Amino acid sequence: MRKAVSAIHAAPVKAEHNQSLNNRRLFDACILLAQIDCRKRDGLVKRVVEDRVSPVFETRVTDLVRLAGIPGKNYVRIYQELDQLYDMDLQWNIVGEDAKVEWEMKSHFLSSLGKGKGHRRGLVRFSIDPAILAILLEPSNWATLSLQAMKGLGTAAAYALYQNAWRYINTHAKVTAALPTATWIELLMGHSRYVVDDPKQGKRVVNYGDFKRRVLIDALNRVNDTPALSYTLELKELRSGTRVSKLQFKFIPKKQASLGLPMNWPEDVLRVLGNLGFSGSEIEDLSQAHSFEVVAETLLRLKAAEGRLKAAERAITSKKAYFNGILANVASGGTEDDLNVAKMEAEAKVQEAQRAAQVRNERRKEEFAKHQSAVFSGRFFQLAESDRLQMLADFESSAAGKRARILIDKGWNPQNVGALACLRTWLAEQKAGLLEQFFPNPEDRGFDAWLAWRLDRAEALGANE
Repeated sequence: MRKAVSAIHAAPVKAEHNQSLNNRRLFDACILLAQIDCRKRDGLVKRVVEDRVSPVFETRVTDLVRLAGIPGKNYVRIYQELDQLYDMDLQWNIVGEDAKVEWEMKSHFLSSLGKGKGHRRGLVRFSIDPAILAILLEPSNWATLSLQAMKGLGTAAAYALYQNAWRYINTHAKVTAALPTATWIELLMGHSRYVVDDPKQGKRVVNYGDFKRRVLIDALNRVNDTPALSYTLELKELRSGTRVSKLQFKFIPKKQASLGLPMNWPEDVLRVLGNLGFSGSEIEDLSQAHSFEVVAETLLRLKAAEGRLKAAERAITSKKAYFNGILANVASGGTEDDLNVAKMEAEAKVQEAQRAAQVRNERRKEEFAKHQSAVFSGRFFQLAESDRLQMLADFESSAAGKRARILIDKGWNPQNVGALACLRTWLAEQKAGLLEQFFPNPEDRGFDAWLAWRLDRAEALGANE
């Protein structure tokens, strides 16, 4: 089962509508039910977007509870949670991949809610405002999340953190958008004492340290302790002066062995994905984000598209990028007729250009690292012998020096790159001021300055020729 995450990002407007764990689960279940129903009805998605129509969705409360993954049979409480969803005012803040707000909306989540009586007892009917439903059906606003992971999240804050962070798992940078601290607090908790509305400054965070200790760290630990996930989230606090102004989360691969979900897939499918250019870790990400059926369907559509383009004497620019475009279409429930080939080709070229730029940038950074290493080595061995021996004595007697004993025993010379790297790291941690003396020039200290210096050198050489 592929489950969608609530529209990115949504938070209740009123404090009394802060969502419990089960309320969030029902919220997602209603959205998923609406998606499934709309995809089954020919032409309905187009009518929702263009004509702003919205059907009435009907299901048994038992099916809705099962879809939400809520244990137990306290249906009285479920009806109360549905009533809260109906009363809830939502402020929708949809953020693009560039972290810029694309839409700001405010609306009730459910526009109608019905509970069956008599012979219709146990049935639930609901409808969603057409403007909201159109957003919920837009594929780019959704991510496919692992139900297995969701079952292991025991608090509303952990559930919300997983929801709002995991949509970024397939991005190249493997980081979430850097959102204001107040926004993350509202996403995890709704209204709370940690965010106040200041008439002059807008939303202001109060006692962030207490929020971090009581809520954020617990939610982070619960997500990171979930065995079904092969990544942990690393908190990055971005500061404005001494104040934490934004929060961002980075995906870190777990050191322990992963679940090996791709190993449950046929060997020929794994081989095809490898031939398309997917690495082992990328295939694992695919297996966490999408079911095998979705990936298999995508491969079939890719093969069919390749045949059509070949017949038209055209070639696919990048099969991997093309695959990702089709995958997004399949995951959202789209048909082959929904594919915009021209758009996919344009996106494939952009992605290829971005990947090429990334490779170039990484290669340049490796060259800069070698430049710094060479500069440090040259100036280190130019030091007065007494200064050099004193520095080495201090380093070798430190904990870092004892750990590097195997490298040190090879002797201090320019060819012992490993020992020099350990020495440099120790200087950066213990004697940063002293290390700066080894890099007096701007091009030796910063990557951007080194790039500019290198460009100037190339232009000078070209002029001399």
